[in-house]
Amino acid sequence: MNIDKRSFLGAAVGIGAALAAPGGAQAQSKAPPVDDLGRNADNMREKPAPRRKARTTKLFLTPPSWPNAITADPDGRGFWVQQQKHDSTPETAWLLDMKGKVLKSVVTACVDCSGMAVGNGFVWSGANGASVHNPTNPPVEGVFQTDMNGKTVSHRQIPFGPKDNGGSCHGMAWEDADGGRLWIQANRLESLVRMNPVTWECDFMFPAARVDRLHGIEVDGGFIWQVYGTQSKDVPGYAGYTPGLIKYDIKTGRPLEFVDFVPGSCDMHDVAVLNGQLYGVDAGEHPGWPITGEYNRPGWPGLNSPSAGWVFRIDIV
Repeated sequence: MNIDKRSFLGAAVGIGAALAAPGGAQAQSKAPPVDDLGRNADNMREKPAPRRKARTTKLFLTPPSWPNAITADPDGRGFWVQQQKHDSTPETAWLLDMKGKVLKSVVTACVDCSGMAVGNGFVWSGANGASVHNPTNPPVEGVFQTDMNGKTVSHRQIPFGPKDNGGSCHGMAWEDADGGRLWIQANRLESLVRMNPVTWECDFMFPAARVDRLHGIEVDGGFIWQVYGTQSKDVPGYAGYTPGLIKYDIKTGRPLEFVDFVPGSCDMHDVAVLNGQLYGVDAGEHPGWPITGEYNRPGWPGLNSPSAGWVFRIDIV
C-alpha cells in the first residue's frame, strides 16, 4: 500500500493522541514518578487509620482527689488509681475494688503524678513536676519506684535529657514481656519509650500520634491504647471537647485506629484494661477549663467536668 508523507504523519499523530487519551494504552501503563531509590508518593503515604465511636458508663467515685492515673491490678482485684496534687506534698496511690472500696493505700514521693503502672511488685509513678505551683529549678520530673510499704526504691529520669531533668511524663504502662518493661509517654520527646525497669535502658521507642492532646497509656496484649482529645475552637470547656483513644501496634508504633467518644461521655485522663474491657478515669481538672464551682462536691478539690473523679467503663460501638 502506497502512502504519502503527509498522510503518514497525520496517522502517527492520531495514534499518539489515542494512546495518550484517558483509558488508552499509554495511560494504563504510566507509572508514578519515582526517585533514585525507587520510592514514590503512593507507596510512602500512610493510609489513614479507621475511626470508631465509644460510649462511657460511670461505675464509682475514687477517694476525694484529682485522680489522674489508673491501671488494672495485676492480681485482678480491681484498679490502682493515683492522685495528682500541685503543692509538692506526697501523693497517694489507692488499690480499689470493682465498687470503689479502698483495699490498700501507698504513699509515694511523686510530684504532680501524670501516669502510673504496677509491675514486679512496685508502684511506678510518673512526675510532671513542672506543672506544680512554684516549681523548683530543675522541677521534680522522672519516674518514682515505690514498694508496697511506701518506701521509695528509686527516682530516675526519662532518658535523653539532662541527668536531673529528663522532662515530664504524661502516661505510664506495664508490659509483662521480657521480664517486665515500663512504657512512658515522654512529653519532651513526644514519644512512647519502652524501658528496662532494672537497668533503666531504653530498648524501643516510637513517636506519639500528632494530635491536639495526649495523656495516659495502657498495654493491651500486642497493642497500646493512649488517651487523646480534641477541643473545639468555638466551644470552650467540656461542651466543646471530644475525648478519645488511639490504638497503636506495640511492635511498630503505627496507629491502627482512633476511637472518639460520643457526646455526653466522660472526660478521660488515663486508660486501663481489665479482662479485655477498657476503663478510664477523669481527674476533673482539665487544662484550660475554668473551675467555676458548677461541678464541685464537698471534701474534693476544685473540679471542672461532670465526670470528675469517676472511674468508668468504655464500650466501643
